[in-house]
Amino acid sequence: MQSSARSSLEEARRDDQVIVSRSLGFGSTNAAHYGSFTEKWQVGIFVKAIQSANKIQGILDVDQPDYDVVIEHDGKQWEIHLWLDAQGKHGMYTYVSNTDTGYQITAESTRELHNLIWGLKYDPKQAMANGDIVNVHGELSNLDVWEKFVANVKARVRDEVQIVKYTIEGEPIFDNLSFDGETIKHIYDNTHDVYGKPTKLYEFCKSIGEKKTDSGTEYYLTDCGKGDAYIREGMFNLRIENK
Repeated sequence: MQSSARSSLEEARRDDQVIVSRSLGFGSTNAAHYGSFTEKWQVGIFVKAIQSANKIQGILDVDQPDYDVVIEHDGKQWEIHLWLDAQGKHGMYTYVSNTDTGYQITAESTRELHNLIWGLKYDPKQAMANGDIVNVHGELSNLDVWEKFVANVKARVRDEVQIVKYTIEGEPIFDNLSFDGETIKHIYDNTHDVYGKPTKLYEFCKSIGEKKTDSGTEYYLTDCGKGDAYIREGMFNLRIENK
C-alpha cells in the first residue's frame, strides 16, 4: 500500500511537509504540533487522501475534529480538519476555511493515514517544548503554566492549557482546558493510549476548585454541565504535591 503511494507521488518536493496537530475546534489550526512528516511517500499519502476523497452531499453537522492538518506540497498549501477514528475505519475532512462541506476519505487512504498518525510519538520532551503541563508518573513539569491558567480563570481572562499524563508504557493521555471568559471547556482524550479503550469526552464548567491537604493541593472543575451523554461532573482533577 505504502509502496504504491511512494511510486505514484514521487514528484513530491524535498521541502514538502505535513504538520499534524490535535484539533481544539473549528475554524483554525492548533499551533501546538503533535508531529510532522517530511518523507516524499508520507506527504504523498496525505495528498492522495485529499485528491481521492468524495464530496459529502448537504451541510455537515459533526462533532469537533480529531486533528488539524497542514499539507504543503508542490508550492501549494491545504489546511484541513480531519476526523479519523481510532480503529482506522472511517475518515473525513473539511477545509478549515469551509467547515460546511465535508469529504469522505477512501477506505485505503483512511488506513494509510491512521497508520502514519498513530505511528507518531508525542514524548515528554516535545510536550514540554509545546508548553504543556507534563505529568510523568507523578513528576510534574511546567507548573507555572497551570498557575497562570488558574489566575486567568479567576480574573475572567481567556486562556487555554494542555495537560499530558503518561502511562507506564509511555502513552500520552490529554486533558485540554479552554476558557472563553465565561466557561471552561474540558476535553479528555486517551485515543493515543494503545493499551486503553479509545475515549474522547467533553464537559463544560464554570470555575476551578481547590482542596488543600497536608501533602499538597488538588484542583478540580466545578459547576459543570453535561457536554456529552457519558460525561461525569468533575471528571478533571490535578494534584500538585508540596515541594
